[in-house]
Amino acid sequence: MGKIRHSASAENDLLEAWLYIAEDSIEAADRLLDRIDAETRMLLEQPKMGRARDDLATGLRSWPTSTPYLLFYFVDADGITIARMLHHARDVPAIGNWPRH
Repeated sequence: MGKIRHSASAENDLLEAWLYIAEDSIEAADRLLDRIDAETRMLLEQPKMGRARDDLATGLRSWPTSTPYLLFYFVDADGITIARMLHHARDVPAIGNWPRH
C-alpha cells in the first residue's frame, strides 16, 4: 500500500480546522479529523476517484469529504500527497498555493 503525505500547508489547514471547532467542542474537533483521516485512507486505495483539478495545478485532484472540507491532493507512484484541506466556502481558485510536499 502507498503512503499518505501531508504538505506543511495541509498540516496547517488540519490544525486550524481542529482549533476552530475545538473552541466549541474538543470531541467534535477530534471526530472531524478522524472522519477526514478515514476518507484520506480511502483515497489512498482509489486515488483517481477524486475530481481532476488541472485548472488549479497540473496533476491536482480534489475530493469533497463528508465534512465541510475538501481535500486537494496529488497522486504519485508512492501514494498521495495532501496539498491542502479547505472549507468548501473558501474561494479555492484564489488560493494559488498547491504544494506537492
